[in-house]
Amino acid sequence: MTSFSGDSGSRRAVRKSLRTDFHPSFKLRAIRAAFRARQATHVPAYVLGGRLDRPIFIIGAPRSGTSLLYALLRSSSRLAHWPGEAHEVWEADYHPALRGWSSNVLGPDDLTPSAATRIRRRFFLTAGGRARLIDKTPRNSLRVGFVDALFPDAHYLFLKRDGRDNVNSLINAWRTPRYRTYRLPTPHLIPGADPAWWKFVLYPGWEQDASGPLELVSAKQWTASNDRALESSKAIEPERWTSVRYEDLVAGPVACVEALAARLELPFEEEMKRRAASASTTLINTVTPPERGKWKRENPDEIGRILSVIEPTMRALGYDQ
Repeated sequence: MTSFSGDSGSRRAVRKSLRTDFHPSFKLRAIRAAFRARQATHVPAYVLGGRLDRPIFIIGAPRSGTSLLYALLRSSSRLAHWPGEAHEVWEADYHPALRGWSSNVLGPDDLTPSAATRIRRRFFLTAGGRARLIDKTPRNSLRVGFVDALFPDAHYLFLKRDGRDNVNSLINAWRTPRYRTYRLPTPHLIPGADPAWWKFVLYPGWEQDASGPLELVSAKQWTASNDRALESSKAIEPERWTSVRYEDLVAGPVACVEALAARLELPFEEEMKRRAASASTTLINTVTPPERGKWKRENPDEIGRILSVIEPTMRALGYDQ
């Protein structure tokens, strides 16, 4: 098991652990190489003082459909994105191993000048001076104030989903070999999950739930992500915050993406329309195909046990149980 401390060697291990591609294919290596070459072309603009213009950040609980929304919007020719999820940018200085294995929660006071410079630089080199950045990081639901201190003109797309279906999806994902997030210094004891790996967000107090049950951990991941996002939205100007219902996105992806493009001041291009039109037949980052109310046949007992946990957040999000 990898262990981390504060020296440079451990920081290299941290950066490596944040790559979402543990065993990159030749194709993925080529994509990364091309990406680095494009970044190099943006260095002159950065040296001359270039800064990102109105970056777009997709947030929401893990397994809420953020990957789908991200895939549809990033097809815009006006947007640029990090290849994959940019955890190696966000957490190079903020990996839980460097912070006593505390939660993913960060606020403006956690932002250091050196980290701010590095994050802004890496994202500017991703987008350059002509495109806008779009990023999808569910963990940022727990650190909106931190993100906003970096990019005060950012626009947030907050994707919300019925907690019963969302927690159901989290339970299923925890049970698969996929979605490894943090290799813990001490194995957890959550039944039905790989003990070496914590998956998805680390919410405040996660250590108390390291023995499970899995449905409680999943429910708390969902409530923490949504509660923190809702609370943070109060400090963001309304014109910089847009809420999106997953159910609306799946039911009418073309209309939803067209409305979001207008909201973000992006042209609704043919490629965006084509991607949206095929969203119902092109599965993106799923364990099982999308289906509303799927929890009733997949994990009904588990969801029944956590209804009281998610009920206040469900109500705050506008969902009726």
